[in-house]
Amino acid sequence: MEQKKQTLRQILTFLVITSVISAGIFIWMFNGAKDSLTAVFPMMFTPGIAAIITAFIYKEKISGFGWKLGKPVYLSYGYILPIIVSLIGYGLLWITEYSDFTTEHVENIKYAKMLGFELPVPFLVGLISKMILGTLLTVFFVFGEEVGWSGYLTPKLRKIYSIPATSILVGIYWSIWHYPAIIGGFYGSGTPLYISLPGFTLVLVGASFIRTVLIEKSNSIWGGVILHASHNIILMGLFVQMTVDNGIIDVNYLVSETGIFLGCVYILVGILFWKLQMGKLMSNTVATI
Repeated sequence: MEQKKQTLRQILTFLVITSVISAGIFIWMFNGAKDSLTAVFPMMFTPGIAAIITAFIYKEKISGFGWKLGKPVYLSYGYILPIIVSLIGYGLLWITEYSDFTTEHVENIKYAKMLGFELPVPFLVGLISKMILGTLLTVFFVFGEEVGWSGYLTPKLRKIYSIPATSILVGIYWSIWHYPAIIGGFYGSGTPLYISLPGFTLVLVGASFIRTVLIEKSNSIWGGVILHASHNIILMGLFVQMTVDNGIIDVNYLVSETGIFLGCVYILVGILFWKLQMGKLMSNTVATI
């Protein structure tokens, strides 16, 4: 019981520190900094900084954050699953004609130019350049967040809550942490708040399910880092660029990071991944016994 109380104190301390630092940065953003890199960059490292401060307060070892890479298969899952979610979510809109598919933006993508190609490039060149180079570059920017979410908050919650409860709690806080930026117009697709806030929450809860399972199986933050990078560059970047609103319905209501439909797909994929992975783990345990 005392250990549970201590863990809850650590979690609360982390959340308070993250919220206080973030509030200061949001005040700065609302007073002129907006979505400039000078404001966004420290914001993205706030959860990691809060995790380190909390560990220092409670005399915890930072080496316990899960710095080892873990098994490559879990890094692969972190990269591939946002692609699967995107193929289902966006793909269903393309084939049902609720949106149109385009290659134009991918053929003129900046990552291909960074690799020395002259634009426009063949579609596959643009696609692969963003999927590889874009993800690698994005890893640096999401790392600060994931030190907090994957290295600290998720493992702490798992000490006292189930995988579904942990995933939902992290996903909800992760979402709320972004709300001021969405409300202020610094982040998101510009959809009405009654769509963007619940849609965004569904998407991040779905991603959180996958992250929790990756951490559970690998004891490493890196599955979460790769998942976050793939999510940002592919799900809310590449597939958005391949989707054109044809006037039937605003596609941002359904897909992108604030899409209600994509959020539902994400949660279903996350739950299925949890069931498959943890079921396999239980089967292996029984076989060993």
